[in-house]
Amino acid sequence: MRRREFLARVAGVGASSLGTSLRAHSKVPPAPYPATNRTPVAADYERLRFGVSYHFSMNTFTGNDYETGTAPATAYNPRQLDVRQWLEVARDMGARYAVLTAKHMSGFCLWDSEDYDYDVAASGNKTDVVAAFVAACHEYGLRPGFYYCILDPHNEGRFDWNSPVGDRYYKIIRQHLTELHSRYRNIFYQLLDITWKLSANQRWELYRLIKSFSRNCLVVMNQGFYQSRRNRGRIAEAASWPTDVINAEDNLPPEGGHNPRVHFQGKTYYLPMEAWIPTGPPYKPMPPMHSWFWREGFKTQSAETIAGMYRDCMRGNSNLLLNLSPDNTGRLTEEAVATMREVAQRIHSSARV
Repeated sequence: MRRREFLARVAGVGASSLGTSLRAHSKVPPAPYPATNRTPVAADYERLRFGVSYHFSMNTFTGNDYETGTAPATAYNPRQLDVRQWLEVARDMGARYAVLTAKHMSGFCLWDSEDYDYDVAASGNKTDVVAAFVAACHEYGLRPGFYYCILDPHNEGRFDWNSPVGDRYYKIIRQHLTELHSRYRNIFYQLLDITWKLSANQRWELYRLIKSFSRNCLVVMNQGFYQSRRNRGRIAEAASWPTDVINAEDNLPPEGGHNPRVHFQGKTYYLPMEAWIPTGPPYKPMPPMHSWFWREGFKTQSAETIAGMYRDCMRGNSNLLLNLSPDNTGRLTEEAVATMREVAQRIHSSARV
């Protein structure tokens, strides 16, 4: 049996069933979301308070946060991949959910995608990182989630922040999200990035597609750095709608805290806030943003700074999604682990005061 066939059977989604799945979910009836009142799902998310994300992909091996997918798949080759270490560090910090960059803007997939040749199956290390991540989340008691970037020069044929996605690439997006949510079931959270490249109808279709596999999965459409800086969780951006959570990229909640009763197009919704914060140094090509991916010379921000952002989120009625950056060996560096231990000490000490 070929490797792809074996993996597909184990996952329960072969090539033919994937096609059936895509067709079956193409006309999913409208979901009763986004919520207009505080639902049990929203309340549960708010109680979690603290999550981590992991930026690890082809970018880690090229040293470019904005890797465009021109590097060969074999350039991805972690020699000491240890996803359990990532989640053990998160557990010890007190995180309760975790989000993996299943596909960033390079187009490289951390799972073996069917009929797709820019993924781990074509790389120097064929480990299904998504499967390893979900298993480690369950082992360490964290709820698993995925990140998926819409901007994708590898599949779009050019690097353009704003051009609408074409039909061919949109079909790939739907296939990828179908695979992620049918192979790896009961996913807690799905973050979609650079959603303004999608039409409103496409965003709604993807939102409903994900909900069709897990009705209670939180679908989070990231507002982007400059949008987040402008509105600080007070506004739901039309180009990031529908969403179940107001996501603020590299930005903290507003003074006085987040009010989850957010108005959008004449209607009030209940949208918790999440501050999504990278722990890396400033990203020199695009200040004042911070780095999401590890690269040579990467230095984690100070434990005092990170713990301070944690406290700001807790006071500001916002969850914190703290980004960690495994290196090109496939592990969090000793420097990062030591910093996170100190962060945990500071967090736990302040909680006892």
